[in-house]
Amino acid sequence: MNILALDTSGVTASVAILQDETVLAEMFLNLSRNHSEILLPTIDYLLIATGLELRAIDVFACTVGPGSFTGIRIGVGTIKGLALAVDRPIVGLSALEVLAMNVIGFQRKICPMIDARREQVYTGLYDDNGPDELTNIVPERLINANDFLELIVGETVFIGTGAVKYRDIIQRRLSGKAYFVVGHLHQVHASAVGVLAGRKALAGGLTDAVKLVPLYLRHSEAEEKWIASVDITGKFS
Repeated sequence: MNILALDTSGVTASVAILQDETVLAEMFLNLSRNHSEILLPTIDYLLIATGLELRAIDVFACTVGPGSFTGIRIGVGTIKGLALAVDRPIVGLSALEVLAMNVIGFQRKICPMIDARREQVYTGLYDDNGPDELTNIVPERLINANDFLELIVGETVFIGTGAVKYRDIIQRRLSGKAYFVVGHLHQVHASAVGVLAGRKALAGGLTDAVKLVPLYLRHSEAEEKWIASVDITGKFS
């Protein structure tokens, strides 16, 4: 099974092509440039490098959120367009679940955290049952970092931009039971998207490209301003 996977849920972008769980090629970009400028050229480059044509891809995969509104829209829109062009299915994945994949196999709970600003994080809690099994035990949500830490008991691995930002708070609250990964693992990588997508595809988790939608756990800034401008009677203030 040939898989083309990508992530644009944060400030970084990455694209990978896999054959089953073997990574044939991957590019990770942290260039502070708009994803729309670099995504398609990167995909073209990796297809050429691997000697594959687009129609040779069996499954397309991407993160659908949570994260950057603009980045997610670009990633979802791009992967839908490619999949529709060659009539292939898609696997849409949570960026938090993909982050957790970076440290699966250590037999500890995993808490991926993505910085959402305003002292909030996108987060959830996963149970690591071995190299092939990851179970979501606390549903993903947008929440104050301090409030979420009250839900965590026992040894836990923290990963992601939110874990980096709130490391001191996490260490104080968990008192020796918090573990952190090395720098590059705090980012979502397309290779992990591809591995997880392949497993979900084999388990029947494929989606028609038309039906794929972003996962937003927060209203966009424009939506929040609109909501704030309307009072409870439905009138604009």
